[in-house]
Amino acid sequence: MRIQRYLSACSVAVACIAATSNSAAAAQCEAPDDADGLEVHVDIDAGEPNVYNHLSKAQLGSSSIHGRRRQILGTTQSGVDLRWFIDYRVEEYSDGYCFWVSSIDVEISYQQLDVNIASEFDPTSCQYKAVLDHEYEHVAVAQAIMQPYAQQIYQSLTTLSIPTAHLPAVADSPEQARVEVAAVLRQTLTPVRDEMALLLRERQAEVDTIQNYRRTWKRCRRW
Repeated sequence: MRIQRYLSACSVAVACIAATSNSAAAAQCEAPDDADGLEVHVDIDAGEPNVYNHLSKAQLGSSSIHGRRRQILGTTQSGVDLRWFIDYRVEEYSDGYCFWVSSIDVEISYQQLDVNIASEFDPTSCQYKAVLDHEYEHVAVAQAIMQPYAQQIYQSLTTLSIPTAHLPAVADSPEQARVEVAAVLRQTLTPVRDEMALLLRERQAEVDTIQNYRRTWKRCRRW
């Protein structure tokens, strides 16, 4: 009854780059007066777990991070997927290119949320139900952690580190602007992602205690 967990590598998609030429370039880097402010959207999809009952205790143990000789009654496998999509603008001016981010869409979801119950336990048995309830504690932890981090991600994206129409940045070329936009998003979101992974591991470990195991074992006579 151990949890296997991992956090997937984040992916970046630059949604749009709109480069325009301005013959009457301003003396300094400024966004047009009608440029929209930064819009940030963070969506979460906690997902519903898939429950499987086709792997034996030994098979679950062979794929466990706790060693191949361990016989595992059940596992919860969860993989968080953090994606972000950026829309930014580039304006040519006298000394280079002025750029700013107009919108950021972040998606936090589970690309995997699988519960495995050892095949030795029939779905109608007391043991199956007891192990399933334990694994669902892991699922609840995985799902509950998403909303607070969605709020933290939103806050991190509304800091001054993101160039906006009100405070744009300067690049030597549109390509450099693209690279810098991708880099600042990665630098902003990666620490939050890593913190989320660490807290998730800690919270899941709190479920796998001897006291919790004993409560599970006491529910049924034979294991």
